Amino acid sequence: MIKTAIIDDEAHCIKTLRFQLAQLTDHIDVVFSTTSSTTALALCEKHRPDIVFLDIEMPHENGLQFLAQYDTIPFKVIFTTAYDQYAIKAIRLNALDYLLKPVNNMELEDAIEKFRQLRDKTHKEQVSHLHMFKEKKLTDTIALSTAQGLFFVQICEIMYMEGDDCYTHVTMRDGKKYLISKTLAVFEELLTEGNMFFRVHRSFLINLRCIKRYIRGDGGEIVMHDEKHIALSRNNKEAFLKLFIKV
Repeated sequence: MIKTAIIDDEAHCIKTLRFQLAQLTDHIDVVFSTTSSTTALALCEKHRPDIVFLDIEMPHENGLQFLAQYDTIPFKVIFTTAYDQYAIKAIRLNALDYLLKPVNNMELEDAIEKFRQLRDKTHKEQVSHLHMFKEKKLTDTIALSTAQGLFFVQICEIMYMEGDDCYTHVTMRDGKKYLISKTLAVFEELLTEGNMFFRVHRSFLINLRCIKRYIRGDGGEIVMHDEKHIALSRNNKEAFLKLFIKV
């Protein structure tokens, strides 16, 4: 699912773009839309969109001023504007695309496809970099890249990871938490080789050495050392239980 947001001071433009996106695919979710760029910062922080469709000419604070609040822009930007004089600035800001209103359906589809290709490429690069890190014999350590910088942690100290679309919440044994802009699949590919971690269902990857108990059920529940209850999918139940010696 691609999480998108629309920031435009004209409500009818938001309505039209929502309709166009809905016609493209079921895999696009407009997580918020707003006619005020001054409220958009908090909304982006809350919903963490992958793509922001951003108008430029807006009262109080234009689209470029909105982006200037970020040291590093945490989403891809597609400008939607009736004015073409901002194209050079958009290129300098490394915008994903620049669409003139009224937005053409084919150009919109091309912009979304451009994002998909970029995301797939980024995913492959992330996996490659993590494997390179592992191949340098630092097999007990992983570098977690956050907005604040790199945090080097011992893999065995990771208690569990929770996937949230393109992000992963990492919880450590000591209670520390990190938000990483990588998918859970990236970590699964790296960490499940040594039988320390197990994907219990689509949203959770757990450290098998941090399990406190298992509660029987259809799939059942796993209780971690911090008392976190994590559901075990029915499809993974048999494989999970086979990992342990029962007495």
